[in-house]
Amino acid sequence: MPRIRTVKPELWEDELLGTIPRDARLLFIATFNMADDEGILRWTPAYIKAQAFMYDDDLGPKEVDQLMRCLTDTGLVFPYVGGVARQQMAVVVNFRKHQRINRPQKSKLVPPSTGAWQVREMYARRDGWVCQLCGGEIPRRLVANDDHNLWVDHIRPVAAGGTDHPSNVRAVHRVCRRSRGVADDEEGFIPPAGLAGIEDSLNDSLNRSLNDPVKESHTPSNLDAPTDTDGEFSSMNHSLTEGKGKEGNREGKGTPPTPRQTSGRPTVEQTGERPLPDRMTDRFLECYARGNSYRRRQVRTTIADALANETNPDELWSALEQLGETSKPVTANTLQFAFSKIRQLATGADVIPFSARQQQGSDDLFDRAMARANARMDQESS
Repeated sequence: MPRIRTVKPELWEDELLGTIPRDARLLFIATFNMADDEGILRWTPAYIKAQAFMYDDDLGPKEVDQLMRCLTDTGLVFPYVGGVARQQMAVVVNFRKHQRINRPQKSKLVPPSTGAWQVREMYARRDGWVCQLCGGEIPRRLVANDDHNLWVDHIRPVAAGGTDHPSNVRAVHRVCRRSRGVADDEEGFIPPAGLAGIEDSLNDSLNRSLNDPVKESHTPSNLDAPTDTDGEFSSMNHSLTEGKGKEGNREGKGTPPTPRQTSGRPTVEQTGERPLPDRMTDRFLECYARGNSYRRRQVRTTIADALANETNPDELWSALEQLGETSKPVTANTLQFAFSKIRQLATGADVIPFSARQQQGSDDLFDRAMARANARMDQESS
């Protein structure tokens, strides 16, 4: 049953939404009305067509499915298969940030199982990769110290009647989850001693992103389905197949696979004394840090992730220049928006998907970009 919802003025300025087609943006707003108070909705082309595009004869199930993929591929909506009937469902990831629910009603729809690591990663993205117990940053890649890795916590423990619905789930460090135990009272939570060395784990996670070909959880890819998890991949768009399982068995299930090791040379070929992400970060901060509040860790993480995803360094630097010249933050979302602008100017297309690129001669490309930047700075100073 559709519900009355609100649309915040900031939504029209959202840079991630600006990268998807207009009809996909309309569909995203429509999900607010179709979702229940947990942000869960049915997710089939036939249902979405009937609810959001009933008068649009030019949009059939195939076209609607493409719009749905735009929302799942950008991480705005997380699809899964839930319940005994194995229904196609989805969660509006940041639903509670878009909507203020005064008197929430209990959801009648099955939530995604937290036993699947893809679901835990979705909640981590929703919570900004920040532990909701200690307030510290959570590594985005698996690290050697398992205490520092991502886990999820039920605000109201399952043993006390809590559920897997999004409003009752939050991202935490594994050690913080164990330290909290099953108590309802969180006041006076003291960060455990197991968090010692978290900075080393964060640096290890950041450095590993250079050679790790595994993309973010919302990036479309073909993954092998796990054979023994409460929620397992069943199709494209990271659909999850949820089965029955006891809470006590979840600790050992749905464990993220160890990042794959590449047999050849790393994705980004490094030459010289310092890695390419460090050099690009230094140059960016040298050019644009004055008068802005750029943080080195955030800038380097964004650059390293982009290079790990086989982004052309020359094109990456052009996008960074756009962000720096307009004093916009350097994040994955703003970077994709800058890429979209560059490609619109080059081709005139509305949405250009990322394509695989070769990283051969990455340092040469970067050096040429630096030469152009230096020439422009010299011209401005003269």
